[in-house]
Amino acid sequence: MILYCTEQYIFLTRAVCTFFAWNQLGRSIFYEFFSMSNVPDIPQTNCTGALTRRGMERRASLLQAANTLFLEKGFNAVSLDDIVQFCGGSKAAIYQYFGNKKGLLAALFEYRCEKFFKSNPPPQWQPGQSLHEIMLLTAKSVYTAFTDLENIAFMRLVVEESQRDPELAQLAYDSGPRRGLLIVANLLERAHAQNEIDCPHPYESATLFFGMLRHAQWRLLVGLSPLEDHLDADHYLKYLVERFLAGHRHSS
Repeated sequence: MILYCTEQYIFLTRAVCTFFAWNQLGRSIFYEFFSMSNVPDIPQTNCTGALTRRGMERRASLLQAANTLFLEKGFNAVSLDDIVQFCGGSKAAIYQYFGNKKGLLAALFEYRCEKFFKSNPPPQWQPGQSLHEIMLLTAKSVYTAFTDLENIAFMRLVVEESQRDPELAQLAYDSGPRRGLLIVANLLERAHAQNEIDCPHPYESATLFFGMLRHAQWRLLVGLSPLEDHLDADHYLKYLVERFLAGHRHSS
């Protein structure tokens, strides 16, 4: 049953990515929701040594150009010459800053992840704060990430390309989903150590927690609204947190 569900997950994800990659309307939606015309603080991954201000501007310009062209035409349809023609500069700069075209896509993904975690730091468990409160804050943060239209557009692109590139797939998983899982797992491990819950396998429980929140993400991936009309997001998240914690209560 688990294997079947996994195969269906991969099949549906590929189908969604293919539609949005080749459908003209989908490509325009990608571009509209994932514009990076004002990209701040681009990380210097793959660069040799510190960048000058001019170097940072060149790197940012290349990332912006790659982002626009990848989402508009598809990753495989864009050449390094296309990127240089779009923004100026030279292919030598791409090799210097990113290594190759795949490095450009990897840098974009790392940038999006770093931007999210910087803007949404893990909630800190303050003295006197209940576990329910901290888990609800975490759920809201994850839900925001899962339903952000920029993230949805980027996810479609990365999932499509990662099917052909195991290294990119691993980078995508480690930089985003696994990083989030470890944050929640550490929180659950701490709660277990303090006898707040019965959670001997925090990583596995963290995967359950994220799985409960992916319903809205899947709806967006196929072009629907995040939740059905009869569901309220706040009530929905509160209910999920209550059910999750109920499954980790100490047996009497």
